[in-house]
Amino acid sequence: MKPERPAARTGKKVAVVGSGPAGMACAQQLARAGHETHLYERWAKAGGLLRYGIPDFKMEKIHVDRRVVQMEAEGVVFHYGADIGVNVPVDKLLKDHDAVVLTGGAEKPRDLPVPGRELKGIHFAMDFLPQQNRRVSGEKARQRRADPGHRQARRRHRRRPIPAPTASAPRSARAR
Repeated sequence: MKPERPAARTGKKVAVVGSGPAGMACAQQLARAGHETHLYERWAKAGGLLRYGIPDFKMEKIHVDRRVVQMEAEGVVFHYGADIGVNVPVDKLLKDHDAVVLTGGAEKPRDLPVPGRELKGIHFAMDFLPQQNRRVSGEKARQRRADPGHRQARRRHRRRPIPAPTASAPRSARAR
C-alpha cells in the first residue's frame, strides 16, 4: 500500500472524532483531498471495532496497523487517549479546526428479545471482545468511568427477563 499524498494543500484543518472504520476512511479521504486532518481516538490504538471488536483469529491487527502507517505517511495526525468532552474540551476542538466530523462507534449493546437471552452465561459481545482483544495485544484492560449514569445505563441493558412465547400465539407472533 503506497501513501497517496495530495497535489496541493487546502489550508483547512479538520478533526475526525473516532478511529473506527468510518473515521479512518473519512480521515484518509480528507487528507488525500489536501486538508490537514487530525484523528482523535479515546483508546490507545486506532481501529475501533476492527481492532477491539474482531478477535485476532478472525482478523490480524497488522492490517489495521498497516493502514495507520499509510495514513500517517499521507499526513493524518493521530491523537490517542483523546476522549472528547472528558480530557479534550469540545470548545477547543471547535476553535482549533475548520470542521469536525463525528464518527463515533457502536459500543452500546442492544438487547434482543429472543428465547434464552436471560440464561446464565449470555453476555453482550461488546462487553467481552474489546476487553479480550486488549489483553491479547498487551494493552491495559479498559477502565470504566466513574459515572453513575453510565452504570445505570449498563444495568438497563443487562439480562432483562424475556417472556417465553406461548403455545396459543400464532407462529409469526412467537418469532418476533
